[in-house]
Amino acid sequence: MRSPLLLCLACTLTALAQKPDFSALDELAPRTMRDSGTPGAAVVVIHHGQVVYEKAFGVASVETQSPVTAETLFRIGSTTKMFTAAAVLTLVEEGRVELDKPISTYVRGLPSKIAILTLRQLLSHTAGLGDRGSGHGRHDDSALGEAIRALPPDIAELDPGAVYSYSSLGYWIAGLVLESVTGKPYADAVAERVLQPLGMTRTTFRPLAAMTYPLAQQHEGGAKQAPRVIRPFADDSSTWPGGSLFSSARELSRFVLAFLQNGKLDGKQALPAGVIAAMSQPHAAIPGGSDHYTYGLVASRDRGVLTLSHGGARVGFGSLIVMAPEHRSAVIVVTNRSGSTLGPVVQKAMELALPLGPEEPEPPAPTAIPEETLRRYSGTYAGGGWRITISQQAGKLMLTFEGKQYPVEPAPGGRFTTSGPLSDFVFVPGPDGAIRYLHVELRTLRKVE
Repeated sequence: MRSPLLLCLACTLTALAQKPDFSALDELAPRTMRDSGTPGAAVVVIHHGQVVYEKAFGVASVETQSPVTAETLFRIGSTTKMFTAAAVLTLVEEGRVELDKPISTYVRGLPSKIAILTLRQLLSHTAGLGDRGSGHGRHDDSALGEAIRALPPDIAELDPGAVYSYSSLGYWIAGLVLESVTGKPYADAVAERVLQPLGMTRTTFRPLAAMTYPLAQQHEGGAKQAPRVIRPFADDSSTWPGGSLFSSARELSRFVLAFLQNGKLDGKQALPAGVIAAMSQPHAAIPGGSDHYTYGLVASRDRGVLTLSHGGARVGFGSLIVMAPEHRSAVIVVTNRSGSTLGPVVQKAMELALPLGPEEPEPPAPTAIPEETLRRYSGTYAGGGWRITISQQAGKLMLTFEGKQYPVEPAPGGRFTTSGPLSDFVFVPGPDGAIRYLHVELRTLRKVE
């Protein structure tokens, strides 16, 4: 009989032999950065609940050439939404808010079409709101409430609960609910409820705090354009809940590790297990495929493996977190170029860390669309300042946008493509089967004519 010591040693050697080799990322990351014009990045891979790869590449600023480290702060854009969702859901766990009550229960002085919305709708992008981006604005804590109370009535473009339409504005409003119920500024409430329990001591919404640590500068550029620092630094405190958190690859890994362990970290319950459960369940179908939005995350199937993910793209920065909860594995990427997420690096890391199945071939696109179907699709769709007209011409569809016309071609999975700026979209029926919406660029437009 083999001794327990030998059995333990054999198990350890077997585990070491099965540990994936992520060294291929050492060369792939710099090459992907060169190809995309990304000055700096940091990458973390978590495998079976442990950080197995953590490396930084490039520079925090093309002017100073200061190197990126795993502790360098980057702005993570819309990846922030998972932190806003987690903080709000701690209130649900405590019984201080309910997901299906009108938010006027918790916040006073809201426009009437905002007051009737619920947290469930806001957190799942089904509130029917138009979308707005982040840019330059105020820097004080009162800006969030004042901006939302001053919203125009037409910001509510779709019937609440009717259909998914991505809206950062919905998360700004959810952040105001958090602020109102806790009696603390949004940034402080998230820090107290999420960041501090996780030991994310440098992660912050406040630029004046972020600049006291090693901080990546925001850049723009591309494969054929040398990256340059963007000035002045973009900030608007009224938009913080939707996409303005500063964090590092190392500190983001603490959030991810806790998520993969039902809220536990370092042997303690850092986040309520109910928060993790709520963020892991699908709450809204995303038109045009099988993906769903949870709260602050997108639930997908990648070659047979369930993933929960969210990316961030804002001025000067990009980020992406992809988690595979069933395998307690994840990939984290932060960069300092607008919208850069090092896609090939993420995909390679997932192939190494996860038991991905073979890639399924896409079904062929239909070669012809029946005349009756063409008539159902035809019309004008509007929302978010966009107006798109779909018309029939000689048995085919044409798309008119910003005064220009583009031929429309059917694509696999019921999608459509054009050669114009809106290259991929899908028509969405209402409950009666009639085409009511056009979903394009994450947003859903209502059929108005």
